[in-house]
Amino acid sequence: MLIAVSGCGGAEERADAGADAAARDAGPPDAGPFMPDLECPGGPGCTAGGDGMLFAGAAAVAITPTVDDTTEVLTLDVNGNGSYDPEEGDTFRDTNGNGALDGIWIAGFGNGRAATGVNDDQWARALVLRDGDITLAIVAVDAVGLFYDDVLLVREALSDLDVDYVTLAATHSHQAKDTMGIWGRTYFETGLDHAYQETIRAASVRAVREAVAGLERVNVQYASLRLRDVPGGVLRYVGDNRDPQILDDEARVMRFVRAGADTTVATLTNFAAHPEYAGSENTLLSSDYVHWLRAGIEDGVTGADGARRDGVGGIAVFVNGALGCQIGPNGIDPRRWDGTPPDRGLDRAHTIGEQLAWHVLGALGPDGGSTTDETAVLGVRTRTLFLDVQNRKYHFAAVGELFERRTYHWDETRPLLPGRNEPDVMTEIAVIDVGRAQFLTAPGEMDPALFVGGYDGAYTPEGVMIVDPDNPNPPDLSRAPPPPYLRDRMRADAEMRGVFGLTSDQLGYLIPSFNYELASPGAYFDEAAGDHYDETNSLGPDAWPNLERELNALLAWPAEP
Repeated sequence: MLIAVSGCGGAEERADAGADAAARDAGPPDAGPFMPDLECPGGPGCTAGGDGMLFAGAAAVAITPTVDDTTEVLTLDVNGNGSYDPEEGDTFRDTNGNGALDGIWIAGFGNGRAATGVNDDQWARALVLRDGDITLAIVAVDAVGLFYDDVLLVREALSDLDVDYVTLAATHSHQAKDTMGIWGRTYFETGLDHAYQETIRAASVRAVREAVAGLERVNVQYASLRLRDVPGGVLRYVGDNRDPQILDDEARVMRFVRAGADTTVATLTNFAAHPEYAGSENTLLSSDYVHWLRAGIEDGVTGADGARRDGVGGIAVFVNGALGCQIGPNGIDPRRWDGTPPDRGLDRAHTIGEQLAWHVLGALGPDGGSTTDETAVLGVRTRTLFLDVQNRKYHFAAVGELFERRTYHWDETRPLLPGRNEPDVMTEIAVIDVGRAQFLTAPGEMDPALFVGGYDGAYTPEGVMIVDPDNPNPPDLSRAPPPPYLRDRMRADAEMRGVFGLTSDQLGYLIPSFNYELASPGAYFDEAAGDHYDETNSLGPDAWPNLERELNALLAWPAEP
């Protein structure tokens, strides 16, 4: 995964940008004493807090691009890789007659992957919760990533509603239309479609409005499962792609049930895995395994030997978790219900999503050990901050203005020099409370070790070594940070603790400092030996330490006197 930034902000956004480019870039300005930007309850507009009654509403609005006879698609894919390679002899349908393939570019993997059809709809799915004068809205969008700028535009369009907190979380599908701009026809051409970005924002706004209009009194059911405890274990479903082998294998579920009835308004599932199971050769638009996970939760699943678990109905919302290190289909051994391996492509995504839905429904069932409360106390606190963009690859993107993102605190009239005249980006983090559950938001792809620790092997799948003995450049675990980790710092009485990944922003990979290593020469463009791809698609070495400091402060708020 790659992110990039553009220098599209105005002069008023860089009042301090005129520093001498020869002077050392000090990074983002000092934000002063720590204070949340939003605090509910307790802040303006939500001082009264909850009233002991929980309301929920949900809505889903399709954002699926149209693929029809006018869409430019490959007519000959010589090597069958799903991407447009004219040097290989690939040909395409040129409907506008300009001699260039102007496709619907699919995000993830390589460039030039143009959609040839639609397998399943992509959505903006909103969950709105209200407790007294506190109202929270989470919109999960089937997209590879959305920038903070998109979140701010959606909030602006909803400013007339009585909603204290609105955020967008990207499911990170690698089979949906490019929403970041880096998967165009070639590496040097944007894949961004400004009209489609507006479609996503408008759909998100509509989904929140419909969810608010449909708010109704609910109870809340909490359930969870660990993949290590299901047949086939962790590696039937998900694997790590970077040493140390550490992943968060817990799926967390909240079901919002109409008060006085056993019918569902919505479910929220939080689980960490890249939606890239359909692979790089697929050219049908899809939300990948997330589609079958949500459909199974809503409509039910037929498992092995015809066994049936009925769906719970309502609207299923999925928010990804700590999926850094390319947590996903790495070294896994997926199996259909009959024990045979699925085919490559969408069949594999179908198998994974359907079986995850089966396990979620089991956790929600009478023998799943779930807990149901009549209500839930809501809370949220947020913090905005600036982070320095040190990645030289992103500097080229900034100068080329390839992507829709504002940048700050650099002088565009002077050379953009590493460590001397570098842009900053603004981002946001949050801590969200829903009764027994607490979630922190990560504005990117967080390495799960940053959340759970696990350097003792506690989060390493059975049968896997935490560090591959053949790794030519293994991480030195003696330098790994000691506890407490982020999960340990969360609310002491929170029985469910999780990460909402790619929420409010997409800053690329968030990597532990002790294992952050750049190639020399070729930093950011090339990978250091061993498992260091993530560094090439990160903001830089200072990003995580600064973000971690702010997250710890936000989790600890209010600080003891």
